[in-house]
Parts: sequence; C-alpha cells; structure tokens
Amino acid sequence: LLTAGHDLDAIDLPIKLDVSSGGEKYIQLSGQEKELILNDMMVSDLQGVISSIIYGPDKRTQIKPDTTNVLFVVYAPPGIEKSKVFQHLQDIQKYVHIIAPKSEIELLKVFR
Repeated sequence: LLTAGHDLDAIDLPIKLDVSSGGEKYIQLSGQEKELILNDMMVSDLQGVISSIIYGPDKRTQIKPDTTNVLFVVYAPPGIEKSKVFQHLQDIQKYVHIIAPKSEIELLKVFR
C-alpha cells in the first residue's frame, strides 16, 4: 500500500481518482516537473494532478508545519482486500494522534 498526504486547504476541490492517459504533468515534492506514464493511478483536483502511485505526491498540496487539515490517500491495486486498506487508514489515524493528540477525523472511508 502506498500513501500520500496532502494539505486539504491547498486542494482545489473536488478531487478525482483516475488512471492517467499519459502526458499529464505536475510538480513533485522535489520541485521537479514529472510527466505521468500511461495507466498510472492518480488523484487530481481542479488544478491538475496532486499524486500518482508511481511518482508520489505533488509540491503544491504538500503538508507543511502550518497545515491544519490533511487528506491521506492510500493507493491499493486490484487484489488488495478492502479490510487491509481500512486497517492501514486506522494505523495512520493512530500515528496522527501521537503527534497531534487533539486532531479529529472527519472521514475514514475506503473508496473503490
């Protein structure tokens, strides 16, 4: 399972889970522009790609010290049980509570 975290307030909603057609570009956390290959699993918002399973999350929506609202995306290829993905999300919740004990979870859900 691969996980990407994003500053929810930096996302231009709505988001869309899709498969790339190839050629989509975005700026990675490193600051480098990356072009997606055909059939990469990706998440995008109204401004473009925010994450891909192969290349990771983008710079524009990265989590920063002043981030107060976070979106975690877990990529699970076919064959991975929904319960495994849900358990992974619950693990992330536990880790977040360690560093931010007053944090609140608004939605913990597995989408297909």
